[in-house]
Amino acid sequence: MTTEVTIPRIDIPFAPSRENPLAGHLYSATLEWARRFGLVTTEGAAERLRRYRVDLMVSYYAPTVDDWPALRLFTDWMTWAAVFEDQIDEATVGLRPDLLASVLDEFRAILLHDTDIQARSTPAATALTDLWQRTGRDSPSQWRRRFYEHMSDTFRCQLQASIHRATQMPMDVATCLELRGRIGWVSFAHDLQHHIHHVWLPDTVYCSTTYQTLLRSAADTIMWTNDLVSYTKEAAFGETSNLALAVQTQQDLAPQRAVEHVHTMIADRLRDFLEAGQELPGLVQSLQLPSDVELVAEQCLTHLRTLVRGSHDWHMNCGRYRPGTDVAADRHTFDDLFGAAQEDTKGPTAP
Repeated sequence: MTTEVTIPRIDIPFAPSRENPLAGHLYSATLEWARRFGLVTTEGAAERLRRYRVDLMVSYYAPTVDDWPALRLFTDWMTWAAVFEDQIDEATVGLRPDLLASVLDEFRAILLHDTDIQARSTPAATALTDLWQRTGRDSPSQWRRRFYEHMSDTFRCQLQASIHRATQMPMDVATCLELRGRIGWVSFAHDLQHHIHHVWLPDTVYCSTTYQTLLRSAADTIMWTNDLVSYTKEAAFGETSNLALAVQTQQDLAPQRAVEHVHTMIADRLRDFLEAGQELPGLVQSLQLPSDVELVAEQCLTHLRTLVRGSHDWHMNCGRYRPGTDVAADRHTFDDLFGAAQEDTKGPTAP
């Protein structure tokens, strides 16, 4: 039975997103890249990617960038992240944490150039290798370390969610609050904003409580909005990592009340974001950093606002999380991008 809810309007206090003038060319370009590496092999998969509108998302995140190779790279990264989530959330590998753990270690090895772990030639691994080669060569070591840490943290949280899914263990609110903002590629996307704009924020600012509050409140706002938009679909599917569903179960609320509760939480996190944004200039000045760092911090704050607003507007225009498809049946139509079928022939049976 489908649970219908009304999602209250989410007031984002920033100007509506603008599309990048190059946006119209991004889908066909990233589809060609995805096909070249075997991430997309069927017309059904191509149509699924089109519905996700990753091109629109990147256009909102980087509306003023006119560097076509950089914009392509950003879109290819977000496409990789989208098909990565498909493999875990909607294909069968999300129910196999034993397989997923080894796959994620292979991905980490690619990012670290770790020859002790031999990554298999799966579509996801070869595409990730291509992305990292295109990205790492023109970025400072501090940024590469930060990017790796964010990806590794996302992998760890995805594995934890996979364990909940495989054991059919409902996720409590505290665990959901801990995981949601870190599981949704928000820090990763903000890192790519830095990369595409060639803006390198030093750790003295990035690691401050103020900037981390900005980043965490942005991530929570984005991912909790995602949970509202996807509520009906995930309630029907029995997803365990949706915050609204966790609140509904733990507090014994009606679906609409649970959605309204999360909506109030989003408004609170937006206030945290605005307050931290007001504190940032004073923080940079108090650290007595060079004037160019003040400018970089201001640019990064603008990019975070664009990320929050762009994510909201993308969610409102994307069909990825809408109900209407038989997700359980669709599980068997996904390509095996992680090599799970290879492991099934020699590994343990699924839990």
